[in-house]
Amino acid sequence: MKFLFGFMLFSVFGVVQAATQCQIDLNSDGVCDHYAVSSSAEDETFSNITIDIGGSDKKITGGFELGSGGLSEGYIPGDFSLLIDYYPHNTLITKYDFRWDRSLNDFLLYKMSGWEEPDRDEKYSIGDENVPGEDRIPRGFDVRRIECCVKFSQFSGNGPAVKNMSESAKVAEINKDFKYVLKKLPEGEKGGLFLQPGTSGERISIPKDLVYEISLIVGDNNVGAINDYAYYLYRNKESALAVLLLKKIHQKYPERLVAILNLADAYWDLGMKEDACPLYASYIDKMNVLGKSSRIPASVKDKDFCIRRG
Repeated sequence: MKFLFGFMLFSVFGVVQAATQCQIDLNSDGVCDHYAVSSSAEDETFSNITIDIGGSDKKITGGFELGSGGLSEGYIPGDFSLLIDYYPHNTLITKYDFRWDRSLNDFLLYKMSGWEEPDRDEKYSIGDENVPGEDRIPRGFDVRRIECCVKFSQFSGNGPAVKNMSESAKVAEINKDFKYVLKKLPEGEKGGLFLQPGTSGERISIPKDLVYEISLIVGDNNVGAINDYAYYLYRNKESALAVLLLKKIHQKYPERLVAILNLADAYWDLGMKEDACPLYASYIDKMNVLGKSSRIPASVKDKDFCIRRG
């Protein structure tokens, strides 16, 4: 979910103009779209975002209190996200997600999310304090799926009235979105879930709210796939997000050995050795009981001092 600020800021005029080159395909129709952001004449705290739908004369505009936030292409094709009232050192994050609806020929709000990112605190981002591992893990999630049909163009002033989905409908929608992950998962840790297409090898920004939502649907029919996704997150330097998933797997399936090992590795990568060591010890004990001592990875055996403490 790479942030694409396709515009130039002219602070004197308070106007943001769209770049001329094609950068994004927001509705995933194969035709490039463009967008521009400008200051609201009625309220300077609001910004108007105008999206020019490629291949048509359709333009849609919505007004939002962005702060230093902006628009980014979505993780799932046909989506885009807005960071609302965003400031670099504010630990509280608010995000709106929109999805293209072909029948209505418009973008619809489908999710509103909020959470805390403690590592954004000024004592870490500006000061000299090192970020402890636990503060790298996002927390305090409030993720709501929104009933149809709130259009992007309805956002102005106080914005439209929105209604949350029921819990069962929310879970059904999360499962639908997880199908995209399942489809791309066979590509592995270097696939399209984690790296931009092409040869650049640039990592894709993983939506924290979606990872949190996936943790809500862990069950018998998907635990293996979610474990694999978490492992690939860890392999792509996203250990904090891997922990969100692996903790839930370990809670629901405490005897699942691969999840114990993966969670221990993710904690270790975050520097959270007090959390990792008991898991490594548990993993070794269980492998020994199963007569699989020879299959214990050398990387685990090398942590003997940790294991004895665990």
